[in-house]
Amino acid sequence: MFTREDLRELAAVECETPLLSVYLNVDPREHTTEEYRLELRQLLKGALGAAASDDIAAVERFFEHEYDWSGRGVVVFSCASDPFWRSYSLAVPVVSGATVARKPYIWPLAALVEAYGRYAVALVDRQELKLFSFSMGELADETTFAGAEVRRLKKGRGSSGGAGRRGGAPVSGRHEEEVAQRNIREAAKVAERFWRQDRPQRLILAGAEPTVVQFRDELSKALQERVIGSFRADVNMPELDIRERSLEILRHVEEKRKAALVDAVFTAAAKGRGGVIRVGDTLGAAHEGRIQTLIVARDFRRPGYQCTNCRYITDHSLSDCPC
Repeated sequence: MFTREDLRELAAVECETPLLSVYLNVDPREHTTEEYRLELRQLLKGALGAAASDDIAAVERFFEHEYDWSGRGVVVFSCASDPFWRSYSLAVPVVSGATVARKPYIWPLAALVEAYGRYAVALVDRQELKLFSFSMGELADETTFAGAEVRRLKKGRGSSGGAGRRGGAPVSGRHEEEVAQRNIREAAKVAERFWRQDRPQRLILAGAEPTVVQFRDELSKALQERVIGSFRADVNMPELDIRERSLEILRHVEEKRKAALVDAVFTAAAKGRGGVIRVGDTLGAAHEGRIQTLIVARDFRRPGYQCTNCRYITDHSLSDCPC
């Protein structure tokens, strides 16, 4: 399971020679293993010349003899001369690509941790609660709570009739609702304790809509603010289905977040209020240390030039450095 600690370790790595970073999407829902093998060969072919032959050979050996083609994404880093090697099989898809640099190319992993890092799913009904903690699409922890049984009394035993009704509400119906409400209230307390112990970043609710609404109302305001979505589910839904439904919600939330960021940048650039969209302007802002948020397409490429003295980077060929 890939964690933030793994990300911090990779961020601290810097090699004396070029390091090869390979991301390969292996989601079985999209293509076959053979198609992914072909894509890998194309990625490594494109890295020839920039990456060391030993690193390309190491990646080929890994996929040929060690990797079992499980999961939906795989990431490997190789710098044979240092030596440095790391491989990670992920339960979430990645965007395929190969990058050669002195440091591991970890931006896509950082984005995945931000999108699919620690989150919880609360599956609730009128009697039970099941809590699941996931990290990068893998189950990390779970707990359950079972309250008092919610039963309807049989007719003839206070379920109807004048003596069994007050204000038009059957005694059995009122009792049933009271038991269910106590269960939901206790379930919310269990969820709060689970949250404090496990510290997930986001919360997804699942169950029948009326019960989910009641459960959310019983949560603290701080925990309510962590709820990012919900879906209808039976309390006996298999864990695999719960994971898939929750990942769909996370993907949707991440797509909305990215779209909002892009809109914000274009709006700021159009108004001249702290946003730029041209490559030259972006590089200039980077050189001046003015970038707060940088948005770059994964496959974006553009020729550039760098001053050997001050390290200034530009997309224009200049005879004299502007610095």
